[in-house]
Amino acid sequence: MCTPSARMVILSTGVTLNVYQAGQGPDVLLLHGITGCGLYWSEQFTALVDAGYRVTAPDGRGHGTSSRADNYLTAAIAADAAALIVAMGLQKPIVIGHSMGGAQTMYLVSTHPELVSKAILEDPAFWPFAADDARIAEIRTPWEAGLRQWLTLSHDQLVAFKRSEAPHWSADALNQWAYAKLHNDPLVLQWLDGGKEAMWAWFRPVDVPVLLLYCEPEKGGVVPAELVTALHERMPSLRGQVIPAVGHEMHHDNPAAFTAAVMAFVRA
Repeated sequence: MCTPSARMVILSTGVTLNVYQAGQGPDVLLLHGITGCGLYWSEQFTALVDAGYRVTAPDGRGHGTSSRADNYLTAAIAADAAALIVAMGLQKPIVIGHSMGGAQTMYLVSTHPELVSKAILEDPAFWPFAADDARIAEIRTPWEAGLRQWLTLSHDQLVAFKRSEAPHWSADALNQWAYAKLHNDPLVLQWLDGGKEAMWAWFRPVDVPVLLLYCEPEKGGVVPAELVTALHERMPSLRGQVIPAVGHEMHHDNPAAFTAAVMAFVRA
């Protein structure tokens, strides 16, 4: 595994992000999911650096050691991504986003296509239909309960807990998961309030090539095949690809298959 450098970067959006970076070459920007962190990508980080890319991975606002904020909605975190690209002088990076980071990436592509060369969405957490308060509370409540429980445990206890759920994950993945759960602002769950607005309110078809990676229906992923079809109809430069035998966190469930799909797309 490569060892990236880390530094704090002050953004024009008013937040300061802890940012990891390593490698030389074309830029790749990695955007993690909710309650994740910049190091949640260690295996992909190493693969991309070894393949000749400069890789940048921030702790998002409210995550890791980045500053806390009073707004965690998709528009705000997408603005952070745009500001980070400018602040760090990234040259039209390939942007890869997981879950919340996938929605963040698509919002960035929709609003600032000039900043992005390609995008990869890993089971992005889109809201194709507007949800009411009751539906959002139904999703938020187990998240909040989980966070409260996890914060009572040590890092090693969290690793053991996650290993019981995902024994196939690497030691690095388990450690990253545990670190992330102990280092985020519980208010990041405010992001779920964005579900009151359907994604079609902000989605804009652009010419940026986009690869949407999603799961088989029985694996419990976020994105159904019919949404991929609807997105492609609106934006022909977007295509979908199923990664078999993985769940929502496919880059940990099967890093080889996930990384192979990523590398094929970035090199095309």
